[in-house]
Amino acid sequence: MKYTSYRAISSLSKGERRTENSIGKLVSGAMLQDIAAYAMDLEGAAGTLTGADEEEARGQFQQMLLSSPSMRIAGGTDEILRNIIASACWATGDIRVDKDVPFNKIPTKGR
Repeated sequence: MKYTSYRAISSLSKGERRTENSIGKLVSGAMLQDIAAYAMDLEGAAGTLTGADEEEARGQFQQMLLSSPSMRIAGGTDEILRNIIASACWATGDIRVDKDVPFNKIPTKGR
């Protein structure tokens, strides 16, 4: 991941857009969710308590756990990111017969 990040930064500095960021988002989204769940397990019932009398760190893992699924959705779901990565590696992504058709021209059933 370290060298993939370097490659992404280098590409961005040259004005190029590549798939390295998709790889980073795919890995980091799942990792963030796993870390938050593990931290909440370690804290036990105390991890769900927040308040003025609690330590400053309390609630941070709870917030991370509750917001981590949104990171896996925002900017493309895991499945979309996998298709982006696959198409960049010359693998076949999902078969789409409507790839070159504008959205408003796609026929729907029942019309």
